[in-house]
Amino acid sequence: MKKRVSLIAFLFLATLGSGVGAESIVLKDRNRIAAPVIKETAEHIYVDLGFDILKVPRDAIASIGSPSPAALTSPAAPSQNGLYALGNPQVHSTVEGVEAFGPAVVVVKSPAGLGSGFIVHEDGYLITNFHVIEGQKHFTVTQFVQTGAELKRVVHKAIRIVALDAFHDLAVLQIEDEHEAPFPKVVLGLEEPVYGERVFVIGNPAGLERTVTEGILSHAGRLFEGSLYLQIDASVNPGNSGGPLFNGHGQVIGVVNMGSRIMQGLNFAIPVRHVTFLLDHIEAYAYDKSNSESGFVYVSAPPNPSKPTKEGEND
Repeated sequence: MKKRVSLIAFLFLATLGSGVGAESIVLKDRNRIAAPVIKETAEHIYVDLGFDILKVPRDAIASIGSPSPAALTSPAAPSQNGLYALGNPQVHSTVEGVEAFGPAVVVVKSPAGLGSGFIVHEDGYLITNFHVIEGQKHFTVTQFVQTGAELKRVVHKAIRIVALDAFHDLAVLQIEDEHEAPFPKVVLGLEEPVYGERVFVIGNPAGLERTVTEGILSHAGRLFEGSLYLQIDASVNPGNSGGPLFNGHGQVIGVVNMGSRIMQGLNFAIPVRHVTFLLDHIEAYAYDKSNSESGFVYVSAPPNPSKPTKEGEND
């Protein structure tokens, strides 16, 4: 009975906002407790609920910190090469998520079209879809920088192709333009997605920059051509490709890559685990100009005029 009371108290607190003087305790199951910590031991944290004292096992806690919409907690698991961050952002709404991570979402543009992308490292490493840059070698990346009341568009032209994973439709680029401050970045989340959880997308559908759409995770494992995708009902259109899919806590859980043009609310994203695998093994996927999946287009040789063509072939 006592255990049940503690569980009810925990579920109640997980929905509360942060109080004055409260600590924000982020649990490994992504729930949160906002309450004053009154005692700490090697095995437990004790928090004051006002009407009861809740004992929380330390091995169930991901991080503890002061509530702040844009502050990041200690990473749940460090990346192997430091090219991305894992953590639990202190984000409680889509509005806070857009404010905290919108600056890390960019426009990726080539002579063939445009898509979206998101920065994962302060040195300008970013993720987009392979199909956004396929067959191209010259790009621009547009970043949106808030300076006071002014929103500034910064177009970066020195862009390097770092790595490609055509099978999972992923590409890693790096902005090499001189830049004074570190680039803003997103935080990746590797917890299993929860059916029905709130999600939101930031991208550039039809070139409409910084568009935000919201929905739910409709399915966590749709199989297409040997790969599993996240199914969402948040609105997605051409131009969203390569953009981030956030969960309600502000973690990137996927990369938007396709949607139905004839059905509404039927859209898909690549699970973020493929992004972390690509970044952890980036040397294996390193861009190679001689690779047929590189950003270079090789035109087929013209037919030999001395060789007769087969019947039905075009001259």
